[in-house]
Amino acid sequence: MMLQQVSRRCMRRLSTKTLVDVTQAPRTASWSIEELQRHPHQVDVLSAERLQNLAELCHLHIPTDKLPKLLKEVEDIIQCTRVIQELTVDANIDDVYAKSGLGQVAAAPMRDDAVTDGNYPDQVLANATTKHGYYFQVPKVLED
Repeated sequence: MMLQQVSRRCMRRLSTKTLVDVTQAPRTASWSIEELQRHPHQVDVLSAERLQNLAELCHLHIPTDKLPKLLKEVEDIIQCTRVIQELTVDANIDDVYAKSGLGQVAAAPMRDDAVTDGNYPDQVLANATTKHGYYFQVPKVLED
């Protein structure tokens, strides 16, 4: 249920954003490990009882002595996902395009997508011990 809500929210965010010119996108990092570590933890992200309930639903047994450590680790994971959700999706997008020598974005030339045999079947089959037409012929492995 929660995943569906997050997915809908993400789709709404993506559909409302407009595309920006890639040359105008900021080149600074939108997050860092230090920011992740100093990001304030929200209180009561997940209670021990709720974690134990989730473990039971997943048919997992968590010993009571390991529950506090696991709770902290799960809270850290949840906090990381919250930071990632706040990231801008259009930052540093110009890094994926090739630059020409003049500082302009150059698109790679595209060729037609045509299926061919590569004109190599004779060269490929040249080293085959036995062949039948354009196929390798191998000994029978399974019995009838």
